[in-house]
Amino acid sequence: MIAKYLISRIALALPTLLAVLLITYGLTFISPFDPVKIMLSANETARLDTPENIARMRAQLGLDQPFLVQFGRYVEGLLVGDWGRSINGQREVWAMISKTLPVSFQLGLGAAALTALIGIPLGVLAAVQKNTWIDYLIVSGTLVLRTVPVFVLAPVLLVILVLELKIMSVPRGWDGLFSSKAILPVVLLMFGPLAVVVRQTRQAVLDVFGNDYIRTARAKGLRDYTIIMRHVLRNAMIPIVTIMGFVTEGLITGSIFLESIFAIPGFGAISEQAFRQFDYPVIMGVTIVGAVLVILTNTLVDMLYPFLDPRVKLEG
Repeated sequence: MIAKYLISRIALALPTLLAVLLITYGLTFISPFDPVKIMLSANETARLDTPENIARMRAQLGLDQPFLVQFGRYVEGLLVGDWGRSINGQREVWAMISKTLPVSFQLGLGAAALTALIGIPLGVLAAVQKNTWIDYLIVSGTLVLRTVPVFVLAPVLLVILVLELKIMSVPRGWDGLFSSKAILPVVLLMFGPLAVVVRQTRQAVLDVFGNDYIRTARAKGLRDYTIIMRHVLRNAMIPIVTIMGFVTEGLITGSIFLESIFAIPGFGAISEQAFRQFDYPVIMGVTIVGAVLVILTNTLVDMLYPFLDPRVKLEG
C-alpha cells in the first residue's frame, strides 16, 4: 500500500516540478537583467562588457537560442546532475546548495522541534483554560511575538543578552545545532510559527472536547490529564501534524533574515544573495529545492495520518 502510494505521489510530483521549472525559467528568460552583462561587467577595469564580447558569450552559452531550446537543455542538464554554474563566481550551483542546505536543515528542524515542544503544550493549556486569563495570555503573547519582525527582534535581543545582561557573546557563524551559537537563532526562528501552532492546537483540542466520548470519560471519573493524554491529543493530532508540516518546510527555507543577521552560511543566505545579484542559475536551484521540500513534507505528513487515525487510509 505504501509503495503504491509513493509511486502515485511521485507521478503527481513530476508534472508539478516541471511546471515550477517552466514558470521560474520563463521569468528569468524575460527578465530585463542580462546574465551575460552581469558576468562581464564584474570586471569593469578590463572593459569586457563590450557588444562583441556579449554577443560571443551569449552564443557560447546558448543564450541566443529560442526559449524552449534553452529550457530543454537546462532540464536535460538536471537529469544528468548538472545544475549549472553561478553567474557570480562561476561556482557549481549544486555544490553551493549541498554545502548550505544541511545548515538550514538543522536550523529549521531545531526550530520546528522547539515550536512543537512549546506550542503544543501551550495550545492544550489554552484549550483547557478556555476564556480565562491564562488562555488570553497564551494566545495574545504568542501573537505579539509573531507580529514583531525578526530583523527587529534579533537586534533587540542581542542588545539585551549581549550588551546589557552579558550572558552570552555575539552568536555569529555556525558550529552545529548543539552549539551555543545556535540557541538564539533557533529561538528567534521559533517565535514566528509559535502562534500558529498554539492556535491550531487549541482549536483542535476544543473540537475534540465537544465529543460524547470525552463527556463519558469524565463521567467515569477519569482525571483531565488522563483524558487529554489518552483521548484528546491522539484525536487532535491530525490537524496539528498538518500545520507542523507546513511550519517545518517554511522554517527550513525561510530563514533568510536570520542567516544574514547571524552570518550563518545557510540555504537562506545563498537564496538572498542570488535574488539580490540576479544570479539566475542559483535562483533556479533554490526554487527546485524549495519545491521538492514542499512535496516531500506533504507526502510525509500524509503518510503519518494512518498511524494517528486508523480510519484514514492511504490511497494510491
